Amino acid sequence: MGQRVINDPLRVARKTITFDSGSGTGATGAAPLFTVTGEVLVSKIVPYCTTLLAGSSATLALGVTGSTSLFIAATTATDIDADEFWVDTGPDANGIALPAALQDILVTDNIIGTVATAAISAGVLEFTVFWRKISSDGNVA
Repeated sequence: MGQRVINDPLRVARKTITFDSGSGTGATGAAPLFTVTGEVLVSKIVPYCTTLLAGSSATLALGVTGSTSLFIAATTATDIDADEFWVDTGPDANGIALPAALQDILVTDNIIGTVATAAISAGVLEFTVFWRKISSDGNVA
């Protein structure tokens, strides 16, 4: 890994996924959301649903390569509705304190979403990651 970084500014990366049962957009298996290089501190990660998810018996977990539920365990996709924060297995509308699992997490692997049981056929999730470099080659894209 690269040289350690001190006092790195807080950075933001955002990605929107429109689910349609396709590869990387709802098919079963792991799909990369953000590519991580080096060492980074995920200060906060905030998943927000803008269009309710559909897919009979489909589940979705949020994690990193090698630890697929590091952030959020498998959640029934149809429980994630529009205008809800998906911060745990029981999504919340209006407002919620961000759980510890979604803040101050050190990672060196890609951030991924893992769809299981069945495909997610519709819906939109927006992922916002607030992060800092720990190593000089740290990046989230």
